[in-house]
Amino acid sequence: MDGAVCGGRRWTAGLLVILAAALAATGCSSARYTYFRPAGEYKGAGANWVAKRVYGLPPGTREVKVQIAARGRSDENERGVAYDTLHVRLEIENGGKSAFTLDPAAVKLLDDEERAVEGAEAYAGRNRTGTITIAAGAGAAYELVLDLPAHARLQDIGSLRLAWPYRYGDKIYEVTTKFIKIDQVNYYYPDYHPAYYRYDPWYYDPWYGPWGRRRLGMGYYHGW
Repeated sequence: MDGAVCGGRRWTAGLLVILAAALAATGCSSARYTYFRPAGEYKGAGANWVAKRVYGLPPGTREVKVQIAARGRSDENERGVAYDTLHVRLEIENGGKSAFTLDPAAVKLLDDEERAVEGAEAYAGRNRTGTITIAAGAGAAYELVLDLPAHARLQDIGSLRLAWPYRYGDKIYEVTTKFIKIDQVNYYYPDYHPAYYRYDPWYYDPWYGPWGRRRLGMGYYHGW
């Protein structure tokens, strides 16, 4: 499919006019994205995040639903020096009777070589925030931004692990989510709709009639 690539997405020429105004606002013209899927079971998370994992926390009660997705971002600072960060989206719904708390300063990121960096910046929309607290019966979405461990670059890594401790009620727990880099993300349908995307090297393509057919393609495809 011919077209431009922006943030890992491939667009047909007909969509470029629609995107032109958005590029300046999003900074897509300079930032480059690397996408990850969580290890284990995961679901589609739309084009911006591709894949997410859903947790029921804490173990045993599963009163809190946490959806987590990650993507890497490559930028240049004002001096033209390249740097990479990992962005993690958390969607939290607290259906229990106790508060759910997560301290971004306690989050730890490890690469394949066990190099680690501790601490993240947390944002609610565009606003930076401190400790994340979700009251009983409430829900909210946040984005964590973490520097990669020293000397690590997105182009060289195969996976990352995020250790994120949290408090629920009077107890402290910790979850470690492994994110595996996706080497190629393909969007086969220009009329993107936020239905799920699935990762399968041998996917069943419904484009070829009611029975579809198998095609070899590394990446995500639109699921119907």
